[in-house]
Amino acid sequence: MRQQIREASPHDIPALLDMLRKYRGHMPYGFLQDADDAEHVTQMLANLMAGQGVVFVSEAENLTGMLIAGVMPSLWSPKHFLLTEFAYWVEPEHRGGTAGYRLLAAYLNKAIELKESGRISHAFISKMVNSPDLNYERMGFRKLEEFWVM
Repeated sequence: MRQQIREASPHDIPALLDMLRKYRGHMPYGFLQDADDAEHVTQMLANLMAGQGVVFVSEAENLTGMLIAGVMPSLWSPKHFLLTEFAYWVEPEHRGGTAGYRLLAAYLNKAIELKESGRISHAFISKMVNSPDLNYERMGFRKLEEFWVM
């Protein structure tokens, strides 16, 4: 089956939960290592799929990656809504291909659509210290800050 990018459906939630566990296992900080509240995450994913955000998946025969983002008001200005990426993951055996780029392109297209419609004012994407060194500026992002954890 040819790889495709699509919006996730509730049918994908079990596979998304598995990928989120793998994603969590690769995080460079440990405070989420014991976070495995499948009921909470399932509800969050359902809310995102129902319009509170976006959940994109890459799929060949099975799901090979995901990009999850939520639409929420700014902490500083509740009239300004932001699209914020929560998790961006490609299964290790599918890295080096086009899945990651195509997930990001779907996110960018959705961000542009939401911005042009007035639903959001900005879109955010994060880059963890163990993430690939992608040039987000080339995709229209500006570096805003560095985020530190202790």
